[in-house]
Amino acid sequence: NILKTMNYITQTKQITSNDGHELDCYITSLDDDKPKNSIVIIQEIFGITDHIKSVCQRYADQGYLVIAPALYDRFEKNITLNYTQFDEGKALRTKLDTNHAILDINAAIAESTGKISVVGFCFGGMLSHVASARLNMDCAVSYYGGFIAEDHLHDAPRCPIMYHFGKLDHAIPMESVELIGATFPEAIIHIYNEAGHGFNCEMRADYHQPSSDLAFERSLTFIRDNT
Repeated sequence: NILKTMNYITQTKQITSNDGHELDCYITSLDDDKPKNSIVIIQEIFGITDHIKSVCQRYADQGYLVIAPALYDRFEKNITLNYTQFDEGKALRTKLDTNHAILDINAAIAESTGKISVVGFCFGGMLSHVASARLNMDCAVSYYGGFIAEDHLHDAPRCPIMYHFGKLDHAIPMESVELIGATFPEAIIHIYNEAGHGFNCEMRADYHQPSSDLAFERSLTFIRDNT
């Protein structure tokens, strides 16, 4: 299913992880013949939502091949929640084995071209941190990734990494952010004083456009500097 418009090529493609699991991934890029570096986008607890697709489009606008693996395909196809379904999202997050998610992210990396970056949000922010330690990529960006300080400090990034956190985040205390910074002193950490959890997502109550725009510019510069 390849949708080709005047400016973009977009498709949902089935890929296969190393353990034989088949999953969909959303892929988009500009419709041109220029060689492309790649960005793998890692979903929130809500699945491949319209917001995640819009993030993919935003990076595609900058000339990247963008791939978002559907991590919940481990359970069933096309699981997409709305942003009020927190309990359902948390249940799916808990159900999804981190090792399986990393296998599926690696399958998306295998579809990539050129230099590779991974950018994750919320649940995906944690997974982008873990992926940076376990997989081969050129750089990683983590937006408000929970449980890094609690569960994944042993996963030390092996590539340049940038973290974005909201100071008003009810789920990630500043003590956890400080611990991440102390454990990985070479990491770049940005704190947004007026932002809470999910500040990048226009579909969430915590959306804060000035922080979102600044984080995107910082991420894009970071990716360009490292790819």
